[in-house]
Amino acid sequence: MSSTNNTPAPVAPVVELKSASALRNLNSNEPDPELKFREYFKTYRVKQSVNPIPYDASLPQTPNNITPLGGFTTKKVSIVGCGQVGLAIAFSILNQDLCGTLALVDIDKKKLEGEAKDFLQGSAFHQRITIEASDDYTVSQQSHLVIITAGVAQRPGESRLGLVTRNAKIMGMVMPQVLKHSPDAAICIFSNPVDVMTAVAAKIAGPSVPVGRIFGSGTCLDSSRLRNLIAKSMDLDPKSIHGYVIGEHGDSSIAVWSSVRVGGLPLLSKDQEPDDTIKSLHQEVVDSAGDVINLKGYTNWAIGLTGAHIARAVLNDTRSIFPVSTCVRGLYGIQEDVFLSVPCSISTQGVQRLSVLPLTDSEEKGFTDSAKKVWEVQKGIWDTI
Repeated sequence: MSSTNNTPAPVAPVVELKSASALRNLNSNEPDPELKFREYFKTYRVKQSVNPIPYDASLPQTPNNITPLGGFTTKKVSIVGCGQVGLAIAFSILNQDLCGTLALVDIDKKKLEGEAKDFLQGSAFHQRITIEASDDYTVSQQSHLVIITAGVAQRPGESRLGLVTRNAKIMGMVMPQVLKHSPDAAICIFSNPVDVMTAVAAKIAGPSVPVGRIFGSGTCLDSSRLRNLIAKSMDLDPKSIHGYVIGEHGDSSIAVWSSVRVGGLPLLSKDQEPDDTIKSLHQEVVDSAGDVINLKGYTNWAIGLTGAHIARAVLNDTRSIFPVSTCVRGLYGIQEDVFLSVPCSISTQGVQRLSVLPLTDSEEKGFTDSAKKVWEVQKGIWDTI
């Protein structure tokens, strides 16, 4: 028989949610251990890494706001330039459930419409996602991440400076539109030559854009190729190989053999220089893109997966460390406003911190030589930007 009294039902007390560490210490006068360790490693981080470096030495090096780890509940990625590389990045992002909205921007409106329809017709086989495509940048508005692949290929007999000049003009048209519609987005450059184009994009954006917000894909893929090659040679999982290729995304890149670890074990002993066999591993990495181009005419799938890998770090604020292209002026004695790859922690703000690897004398020389090579091309257009 149901009760007939009018006594109100008991109301559950409101409980304030606390972090696990706060709950552990709720009835204790001891300091939160996570706060203690955070302060300890803050000191470590300051000693071993530096803030992002502005594209021009006359600009102040303002520190990034170090925020707690977090992520977005609604994520939007825009890709500007939908050739083979742009579409491969889009496909990889789509299949890894990284965002809720994917916007594609390209000057070839008819082809872009076809690509968007092709993606949408497979929507039964991937997460629910809004796919927008247009030659109008308004579709990219309020993006959390903008990936720029727009650019032209090198003509037969054309110099690198000639290619840079043409792609710098394209970047000059793209960047104002990107910044207009997504002023707070992290911007990752994939256009080649990526190190120079990242520098150009940062200078076009100007000092109003926080330092580190614009960065390039750099040697993220090169490092993946190196790890994969070592792993295959040892019959191991590439995830168990740790190491970096730094410097130019190109012929003058440097494999940092002194920091390569195989399951935590150093590949080389202390003060050991790489022998010819080890050096040939890096040369194969340098040649690998050319091998693919000779076989199929272009590269796209590996760089597409690289784009999704970087997107995951930005969108989910993972603070993962990848070698990406950023300004390295002041590191290892470099004085020019040159952009090269070094390991960087990646957040929603783009580059959060730059790790300063301890290099051997030969590695440091290789890095400074790489800077000279890239600057030799960059200086031809730098004062015109």
